Amino acid sequence: MENFANAEGAIVELVKNAYDADAEMCVVVADIRRSLEESRLFIIDNGSGMSESTIIKHWMTIGTDDKLVNARTTGKQRVKSGAKGIGRFALNRLGSKVEMITFNEFDGGHLWSVDWRSFDEAKVLSDIKATLERLSTADAAERFKDYGLMSISVFEKIQSDFSHGTVICVSNLNDSWKEENLVSLQRNLENLIPDHMQSAFGLYLYNLKDLSWCGKIDPVEYSDYDYKISARYGGGRTIDVCIERNELNVSLLETSYSRVFERSSMQVPPYCLDDFRKKSVMQQIAISDAVNQDFLDTVGEFSFTFYFIKNTTKDDQDKDGNKKYPYNTIDSIARKSWLSKFGGVRIFRDDFRVRPYGENGNDWLDLGRRQAQSPGGAGQKIGGYRIRPNQIAGVVNISRVHNSAFEDKSSREGIQENDAFTLFKNLLVQIISVFENDRNYIMYNLSEQFRSEHPVTIKAHDIAKRALQQSDEQSEDKKDLKILAESYQSLESELNEKEAELAMLRGLASMGISVATFTHELRSVMLRLIPRNETLRKIISQFIPVEKFSGVRFGNPYRELDIMRNEDEKLYNWLQYSLHSIQRNKRDWVEIKLSDYFKRFLDSWQPSLSKKNITMHLNMNDMDDAVIDAFEMDLDSVYNNFVANSINAFLKSKEENKEISLNITNDHGLAVIDFIDNGCGLAAEYKENPNIIFNAFETSTVDNKNNKIGTGMGLFIAKGVIEKFTDSTIAILPQRAGFGIRTILKLKIKTEK
Repeated sequence: MENFANAEGAIVELVKNAYDADAEMCVVVADIRRSLEESRLFIIDNGSGMSESTIIKHWMTIGTDDKLVNARTTGKQRVKSGAKGIGRFALNRLGSKVEMITFNEFDGGHLWSVDWRSFDEAKVLSDIKATLERLSTADAAERFKDYGLMSISVFEKIQSDFSHGTVICVSNLNDSWKEENLVSLQRNLENLIPDHMQSAFGLYLYNLKDLSWCGKIDPVEYSDYDYKISARYGGGRTIDVCIERNELNVSLLETSYSRVFERSSMQVPPYCLDDFRKKSVMQQIAISDAVNQDFLDTVGEFSFTFYFIKNTTKDDQDKDGNKKYPYNTIDSIARKSWLSKFGGVRIFRDDFRVRPYGENGNDWLDLGRRQAQSPGGAGQKIGGYRIRPNQIAGVVNISRVHNSAFEDKSSREGIQENDAFTLFKNLLVQIISVFENDRNYIMYNLSEQFRSEHPVTIKAHDIAKRALQQSDEQSEDKKDLKILAESYQSLESELNEKEAELAMLRGLASMGISVATFTHELRSVMLRLIPRNETLRKIISQFIPVEKFSGVRFGNPYRELDIMRNEDEKLYNWLQYSLHSIQRNKRDWVEIKLSDYFKRFLDSWQPSLSKKNITMHLNMNDMDDAVIDAFEMDLDSVYNNFVANSINAFLKSKEENKEISLNITNDHGLAVIDFIDNGCGLAAEYKENPNIIFNAFETSTVDNKNNKIGTGMGLFIAKGVIEKFTDSTIAILPQRAGFGIRTILKLKIKTEK
């Protein structure tokens, strides 16, 4: 087990074995049940399979040199991805019991099984037993049926005639495979093979409990980048580099920013306007003469492609960045999400990923240290800009044929840090430097052009900066100047925060606009959701009676219809809620009768809450005639957010009787609205100062690795809505258990006619 750091690495190793077996397809299936003892993992391929001789001499023998002696596969001449013959240890890492069914077209079928716990009990190695027996096609088919694999459509294709291929079943699992673990595995597999391999090697991932989840694993490609750098070293003393620029808007460069090309430094290739119009330019790196050619040859040929992807147009070191640089528009949220999954520099050897390079936190090129030593923005003096490790996504391609000096660590997790690998890393950093110099050169010239055109703004920045750096022992005039500088910086910071808030609100608004645009089509879809299921059930029942599938779990169309109906009902409720929320009359400033509004509010949420076993009570006292003037959409944004937060709280709570109470009273012309649930309550970090939860981007919603995944805008927006009403209040209620929040709205005074 010590040969693999985690279960995902073990599965990756078994997928590589499938590739080495000349498989065209490999399927990973998780059959997760109530306990680890009942749960199973399957790794299935349609490769060449193993003969009895191969199983005994290679599979059951530790550390053979077969993959070194025979570097390529027999059939497809693939370069084998393994080297030390320790793939079977991956099985031990996953679970204590293994069954392997393998068919070879020259030697028929075999069943190999082992209980790894016998290793713990054995006094000598000869006491350890693994069984190997012949297996017929019919017997194999029965086992596959017992496994539940026949319900997977792709399985029929992968094992259509059982003439070749391997099915591995691991049981008594060592790890708990929850949904987040499967999602993490999916991401690893997406990173495992490059795009050009998908036609030669299909990779699939299924959850037997929900076959609609995942399916074919598609290699990851990305088009929304600022720079793409493609480099290739084929030997000799130079590296060819292609730079594709996509950060700056060429139309703006040609017009509003054209004066930058009047600078002498921007009139030389590859920085002329025509170079920007071409999108890509070529450069060549000369490798230092200090590097011995024989030593350089040990590194061997390689290619390196990486993307620079910034997730904001605001440089930490440059407050006027959006004015200085004609950036193309970007989707910050989408970029952050993509980089969190696929960021980093990954190594692929013979079309397979070498772990752990490029995984979260694995800054193997030490880019973070480089950037910390020179933290300025891209517009600083030429030569000082460094890329941040969270802004790069790249792939390095090497091979066992051309890069024989790169040896695996004994754990199969990474490459040994020898001299050749150190030189290799330095060459990669040198390629990255080509990008850094190119971006730095362009941004510096744009920054200098801005300084020449906006001297007053730049001077104000400089004065404030110098004033704040002065010591406390100074004259009254200088102290006043320092106070003014602090006020200037505070205002500047506040404006930046407001811009960030507006950007988030614009994103949320655009989603609402998108839904509103397709209101008619979505309403038509919504009305067909429930009836279509019943219609299909009636049609099928005319030809196949329900009783025929009694007790059948897989391949049961009526069970699938039940699942579809449940999902359709969820979608129906969501569409009903969404389309109701964006009705035109909700955007009018009108008189709203609170009793009517909250009754409609309760009715709209009731279907969704009942399915989650949540009860919402509405208690209104002396509120029959209470009215306010407001946008109904504003009220929706406040109270819908409260309900959504309660639902999330109930997911973390063990409370069986999940209840929400809306208590509304009239207190001397004020509507006091108390929203209370019996969920898990405020997160621990807010107990001492609960008002923090009203700050923009503040959220306690995290994943299992403590990464914040909520937007943190819900209560911030709610507070903004409430406070724009006259004499209004929003505050957290002190609750011993659960969560409570109070909103107070001033009622409209009815005038006698």
